[in-house]
Amino acid sequence: MPDKKSMFQLAFIISCLMGCFLIQEGQSKAEPRYVIKFATVAPEGSTWIKHMRSLAGDILEKSSGRLDFRIFPGAVLGDELDVLRKIRIGQIDCAAFSGVGFGQILPMVRVLDLPFLFRSYQEIDLVHNTLRPFFASEFRKKGFELLAWAEVGNTHLFSKKPISQVRDLSGLKVWTWSGDPIAKETFSAMGINPIPLAITDVTTAINTGMIDTVYAPPLAALALQWYTSMNCMTAMPLVHSTGAVLISSTFMKKLPRDLSDLLMNTFDKAMTELTAALREQNNEAIELISNSGVTIIPVPPEDILAEFYSIHDRVAQRLIDNIYPKEVLYRVYEILKRPY
Repeated sequence: MPDKKSMFQLAFIISCLMGCFLIQEGQSKAEPRYVIKFATVAPEGSTWIKHMRSLAGDILEKSSGRLDFRIFPGAVLGDELDVLRKIRIGQIDCAAFSGVGFGQILPMVRVLDLPFLFRSYQEIDLVHNTLRPFFASEFRKKGFELLAWAEVGNTHLFSKKPISQVRDLSGLKVWTWSGDPIAKETFSAMGINPIPLAITDVTTAINTGMIDTVYAPPLAALALQWYTSMNCMTAMPLVHSTGAVLISSTFMKKLPRDLSDLLMNTFDKAMTELTAALREQNNEAIELISNSGVTIIPVPPEDILAEFYSIHDRVAQRLIDNIYPKEVLYRVYEILKRPY
C-alpha cells in the first residue's frame, strides 16, 4: 500500500495533467483574434489617424478583443498604387483610397472626381448616399468590400502666381498625381501639360522648382506643408476628391458574421463623423493658410465661372467609355437635376 507521500505526489501529477487538459480545451474553444492591416497616406497625428485609432479601440472593445487594427500611416507602405498591389498579394487587408487608388479597381467611380461637378456639400452627400449600394456591388465584383465613403475633401489649387481664370494656368509647372487620368485630362483641357509624380515626391519637386502649382484639400496642404512654398490658393475648388475605405473580400470572408457586421456598422458611423470633422477643419485650415500670408483668390464672377464649368463638360464627355459608361455619368446628372 503506497504511503501518504506517494499518494500526495500522485494526486499532484493527476491535478497537473487535468489542468493542462482544461487549458488546452479552453484554448481550442477560444475565439480567434483577427487583425486588419490598414494603410493610408494620411500622416501620423492627422485627424484621419486620430479617428482611425479611436475606431480601432472601439471595435477592439466591442468585439471583446477578437478584432483589431494594425495601422500604417503616412505612406510608410508606399503610395496608394503600392498599397493596392500589396492588398492584392495579401500583405495588407484594408486601406483608405482617394480616386487614384480605387480608380485602379473600379474606374467608373472616378465619375465622382470630375472637375467642377459639385456645387455644395448637400450635392456631394446626395450623390454619394444614392449611389453607394450600386458602387458597393460593383466593388464586390472586383474582390473588395466598400466599408465607407471617406471624404478627402474639396481640392484647391495652390500656386506661386494667382489663378483667377483658366488662361492664368498657362506657363505654370503644374503637378498631377501619377496614374490619375482625371487630373491629366482636366489640365489638358485647360491647355496644360502637367508633370506626373507620386504624391511622396511632391515636396522635393516643389523645393527643387520642378513644379510650382499643386492641388490639395487645405487640411492636406497644411499637414504636408506644401502651402509654405506657395503664394496663392484658389477659393473655388478644382474638384471634390472622393475617398473610400476598401477591404479585401478575401479577408472579410474569414470574419464571423457578427464581426463583419460590427466592422461595417462601426466604420460607417465613424466615417460620417470624420467627414463632418474634416469639413470643419478644412475651413479652419483655410484661415490658417490665409493668416500665414497666402493670398486666397476669390471665386470668379459668373462669366469667368462659366469658363471653368465648361472644363467640366469637356472632360466629362471625353472620358465616357474610357473611365465610366455614359449611363453612370447621366445617372449622376439626374440625381443633381442637371441637364445632359
